[in-house]
Formats: sequence, C-alpha cells, structure tokens
Amino acid sequence: MTAVPAVHRQLLARCHPLDGGQGIPAVPAKRKARREYENRVSTLTPIGP
Repeated sequence: MTAVPAVHRQLLARCHPLDGGQGIPAVPAKRKARREYENRVSTLTPIGP
C-alpha cells in the first residue's frame, strides 16, 4: 500500500523533534534513518499543503 506524498511529509514533520532537538538526545542511527527517508520523500511529487 502506498501513501500520498503529503502523508510522508506530515510524518517527517512529526518525527523531526526526535533528531536531538528540545533537549532530547538523538540516536545517530535513527537520525540517519530519518534523513534517508526524508531524501526519498523529497523526490516524490507533487509538493502540496
């Protein structure tokens, strides 16, 4: 099953604070996984609201 690009972007926006912001320590492997996922999502079109 696939999701529209907007769903993937919403997921990325929600997990961004887990990258070590707001005093929460980041786990390098998780940060890398999110970054790779973000790279894949960025290739999707169209960019919508």
